[in-house]
Amino acid sequence: MIDKLKSILDETFPGVSALDFSDDDAAVTSFAAFFRSYLDSTRDRFFSIPYENPENVYKLPGESEEEACRRICSGTLVSVGVPSYFGSVKNVDWHSNPTYNGYKEWTWQFSRHNDVKLLAHQFNLTGKKEYAESAEILLSSWIDTCPRPGADVPGNETDTWRTIECGIRMGANWPYIIYSFYNAFSDELLTKIAVSLDEHGDRLEHNHMHGNWLLMEMNGLCHIAILFPFLKRASCWKEFSLTAMEKEAQKQFYPDGFQYELTTCYHEVAVNNYQRLLELLKAFDVKAPESLSSIMEKAAEVDVMLMEGDGCLPDINDGSASEVSSLLKPKMRLFVNPVLSWGATREGKEPPYKSVALPYSGFFVFRSGWKEDDVYALFDSAPFGRGHQHEDKLSLIVSNGRKRVITEGGCYAYDDSPMRMHTISSGAHNVLLIDGMGQNRRKSYEWHDEEINQLSDLAYGISDDVEWAEGSYDGPYGDGEEYPARWKRAVYFLKKNIPVFIVVDRIEAESEHEYCFLWHFDDERKAIGRQSASYSEASISFSSDGNLSVSRGSMHPVAGYIATGKEQGMYKAVDRLEYRVNAASCRIVTAIALSDKPVSIKASSCVNDEDILVTTDDEEVVINEKNLRI
Repeated sequence: MIDKLKSILDETFPGVSALDFSDDDAAVTSFAAFFRSYLDSTRDRFFSIPYENPENVYKLPGESEEEACRRICSGTLVSVGVPSYFGSVKNVDWHSNPTYNGYKEWTWQFSRHNDVKLLAHQFNLTGKKEYAESAEILLSSWIDTCPRPGADVPGNETDTWRTIECGIRMGANWPYIIYSFYNAFSDELLTKIAVSLDEHGDRLEHNHMHGNWLLMEMNGLCHIAILFPFLKRASCWKEFSLTAMEKEAQKQFYPDGFQYELTTCYHEVAVNNYQRLLELLKAFDVKAPESLSSIMEKAAEVDVMLMEGDGCLPDINDGSASEVSSLLKPKMRLFVNPVLSWGATREGKEPPYKSVALPYSGFFVFRSGWKEDDVYALFDSAPFGRGHQHEDKLSLIVSNGRKRVITEGGCYAYDDSPMRMHTISSGAHNVLLIDGMGQNRRKSYEWHDEEINQLSDLAYGISDDVEWAEGSYDGPYGDGEEYPARWKRAVYFLKKNIPVFIVVDRIEAESEHEYCFLWHFDDERKAIGRQSASYSEASISFSSDGNLSVSRGSMHPVAGYIATGKEQGMYKAVDRLEYRVNAASCRIVTAIALSDKPVSIKASSCVNDEDILVTTDDEEVVINEKNLRI
């Protein structure tokens, strides 16, 4: 190890040339003293970055952070919500997997060392010696039992050295751990850490991946370079990582601000890694690439644009229903922006828009206002995302105030269970099945970099009385990638009196098929008939002579379920309304009213017709689609 240590140090860095390498003990002692002195000199800079509480820490239900630390010290550690009792921190097996079905994320995420970072956080608050002792044992055992893989091992292989974990360790967890515990860690561990830092840097430079992984990898590499400049390759790593991060910002974010995976979770992952990078550069007086701040400011505003009435993001694709104010408060350290400030605090002037389109990423938000009791809906005419995609083009979700009434599959654990397969399929979304088949863009999907600057097929309009959005799907269906029909969906939001959404589906086909329109209701059902259904806060009715049925909580096959979280077992039953029509080319009109009062509609099934008769308790009116778009 000492020969390795000597080979990775920059002899021109102040103090390195004076290190004593006369024997192993002297080398460890002198290097540890040098390392501590360097950390002493930069500690205030590092902690000028106001680190929030350790993220992604799995605690047991009802457990405080202090209780979680005591549990960790006793040898029970948790990954992806599943605990494993090792008897002692000395017995931790970093290659183990206690899940019932070998869920690989348990082992992968275990090596991100979130538990050790929690110990560091509580150590800074309490100074408890046992937290430092447990952290030393855990980190030392990981370094000893998880050697760096060979140079030819791809970044997405191994159970402890995948490059996503390397990036997270270096860009989020190890720096905080090192700066928290360096005076408590032994000389031997500090020496091991230095060697491991260099090994991480080399693997991140030469075995990195792409997509959101690359952002985590390059953020981690840049943290090594800037925080530990006495490493010989530090200056090269800094240039390499900053160049990559600037290039990726332009490759991964649409001009409207949404990250190209089109999932609220990984959008925030991407933005968060850039935020960590920008704050690190600021704290250590390193000039940031000029384009990064403007791109990230626009990306942060996407959180406000997409925010539902409950103040959270919609969990679209493999998304996350995160609280927008919590996401935006840290951004205030970087950006002076009234829209972001309002999103973070709900104080001051509201955003200059209510409903809003993201024309490149293909989403349209219907919104009656910014108050908690206002109506919200999200229409998805997005391209197939770069990763973590669901087969859900033209899906619509609707919220009445703080309650999501019409919902969809959500993000379930990344395993190979039937529930996971269900939540990413068309069957868990408010879309059209044809002859029982769902969309299948995934099978032959390829991303091309130039697509980031292409407009989606979303069309839309906003006026005082009506808002509308339209998109189309002419992609493949089913495992055989069939093309049975072309589908176009228009959504009209009539804002006067009872808020009503009119959904017009036009299907063109050469022969007759069974068309099944899915609508998922997370609400108390009152009644269901052949062409309508009513719920506590909404009602739905259909124009054609079809048949309405409901699936709820079915497991064979899975239907009528949505995910409630990303851990295994987190799902619940909901009503999946299934409206079936047998036809060739046709027009199907659906009315969704956010009221328990019924709204009925009549409309011709002819594809080219545009008139719709809408009847409520108070009035009967004929509307024309073309007129609604003026």
